[in-house]
Amino acid sequence: MAGYETGFRDLTEEVRDRDLPVEGNVPAWLDGSLYRNGPARWTVGDAEADHWFDGLAHLTKFAFDGGAVRYTNRFPRTDAYRAAVEDGSFAGQFSSTDGYLSRVKSMLAGDSTDNANVHVARIGGELVALTETPNWLRIDPETLERRGTLDYDDDLTTHHVTAHLRQDPDSGANWGYFTRFGRRNEYVLFRIPEGTTRRERVGSVRVEKPAYMHSFALTADHAVLVEPPLVTHPTKFLLPGAGGFIDNYDWEPSRGTRFLLFGRDSGELVRETTVPAFFTFHTANAFERERNDAAELVVDLVAYDDDSAVTDLSMNALRGGGAGFPSGELRRYRLPLDGEEPAHESLADGVEMPRFSPERHTREYEHVFAQSTEMDGGNALVRVDVGGDGGGERGVARRWEESGIFSGEPIFVPHPEGDAEADGVVLSLCLDTEAERSVLVVLDGDLTELARAPLPHAVPFGFHGEYFRD
Repeated sequence: MAGYETGFRDLTEEVRDRDLPVEGNVPAWLDGSLYRNGPARWTVGDAEADHWFDGLAHLTKFAFDGGAVRYTNRFPRTDAYRAAVEDGSFAGQFSSTDGYLSRVKSMLAGDSTDNANVHVARIGGELVALTETPNWLRIDPETLERRGTLDYDDDLTTHHVTAHLRQDPDSGANWGYFTRFGRRNEYVLFRIPEGTTRRERVGSVRVEKPAYMHSFALTADHAVLVEPPLVTHPTKFLLPGAGGFIDNYDWEPSRGTRFLLFGRDSGELVRETTVPAFFTFHTANAFERERNDAAELVVDLVAYDDDSAVTDLSMNALRGGGAGFPSGELRRYRLPLDGEEPAHESLADGVEMPRFSPERHTREYEHVFAQSTEMDGGNALVRVDVGGDGGGERGVARRWEESGIFSGEPIFVPHPEGDAEADGVVLSLCLDTEAERSVLVVLDGDLTELARAPLPHAVPFGFHGEYFRD
């Protein structure tokens, strides 16, 4: 039986609106579509991408209708796609190296890669593929074809931007942040009002050495940037032989990891506090609460001891089966607003890709669904119960696994008439290494399998996705 390296083989086949065989019963109330994004091709002829994150963007769609599932997949025909397929070049990406002038143009002139392979969102009424540059793509929701780049209704200059937008559950606005390099380096918090493509500047903070940040947290009244000590100075991008984007960042653990708390209404930095160094890709949920008669923010995230979680993901190591996925710890950080010292506790070990019910976003909640990073002959999906302030138990409460199956990000879809937080289904695109093809798995909130739908091919390990109701 093949190992997880099967998930890093190039995919070239594309299909459109194909009915998938369904084993079991998909709930009839699922009437929308799951869209997923991620890299799926790293080799063209003799050219090969250096890093997992540098693969060509690949979109998948699973349309649900009365228990049936239809599948579409496509590589958006971006400039990066054409450069790879026609010219055999993966230059200008996350870790792939290219020339001096190209780096200057890419990072400081705004002409950065359009290889939007990280996430998806709805912006301005359109489906959009996101990456960590401002070159986001408009995508046809039926065919997954590229409609062009997203035109912003503003004049903001951005360089590095989060692909993890946070949608406010009340206003529908998408929130995010970007880093701007230059003589004045700064993090800028912004929002995109629902139905628009206008990025409105909310607040900012100047920084001497900007950090690599991947996501952030949003509460009802605050936005929280989590700044690990993986930092750079923009002049490094101008040096000959500086390598790819991430190669210009240095791990400086003595700086610690800093939490930057912004008020959403004022945009002001209301508190910054530093804790012992850790690296993080993904936050789960965050919220405000009163504890011991004092206000505090709670931020749940996946933490790593150092930056190897991002630097050790070379394609040579992953395809050789000797690298393994980084193993993170789901932590809860408590950030008092009165100036008291922050504290944290461990909620679960060996997890990544944390998701939760979107109906509980910015509010206290009970469950995190996550991908296990234990990769011995397959891995699991887990439900971590994170409530328990009233005396209940915290930790891994439910687990789904099958030998030879490697699970993907678990996306929770609430039942439209559900009462409990776990009323709904978990959708996960998994890899069956024995059959050498992918399978969409449908579980209930207790991680009991309801149905599965095998695909006609193996989709390489991707990143993130969203379910949108029709």
